[in-house]
Amino acid sequence: MQSELVDIVDKSDKVLKTAFRGELKDSDIVRVTNVFILNKKGGILLQLRSAKSHHYPLYWDSAGGHVTSGEDYTKSAERELFEEVGIKTDLIFLGKHYIKLPDGRKHIGAYFKGNFDGQTKIDPNEVERVQFFSLEEVRKMISRGKVHPECVFGLKKYFL
Repeated sequence: MQSELVDIVDKSDKVLKTAFRGELKDSDIVRVTNVFILNKKGGILLQLRSAKSHHYPLYWDSAGGHVTSGEDYTKSAERELFEEVGIKTDLIFLGKHYIKLPDGRKHIGAYFKGNFDGQTKIDPNEVERVQFFSLEEVRKMISRGKVHPECVFGLKKYFL
């Protein structure tokens, strides 16, 4: 995997320095995006992370990922959404939060939502499969575990 440059930030999202993703320490705070896609039936799209994922393999998650150095959150969200699931749609910014994950990593996570009812095209290197779920199904999935903690945060904050 090619290592991309990302900005290391403080809790207020001020850039401190730039580093390759492969060189990050657990104490570094990096920028990430999380995109929730809704369909006309009220379903929310989740993707099953690849078994090859370094963190949280085979967990359900929203689309999104690391913001590359110099990239803004919206462009990153649009890029990640298209790379992972082949969707292009207008996105609405929901909010930005400092999040400490159970594995010790720290993120400034920007959350977005969009609408889409067409066909998806997954990147099999990052995604096993995608599916729309009702909010009730999502609640049950969260209670059983295997949903990425950052996704859980966004789901509870903005949808549940």
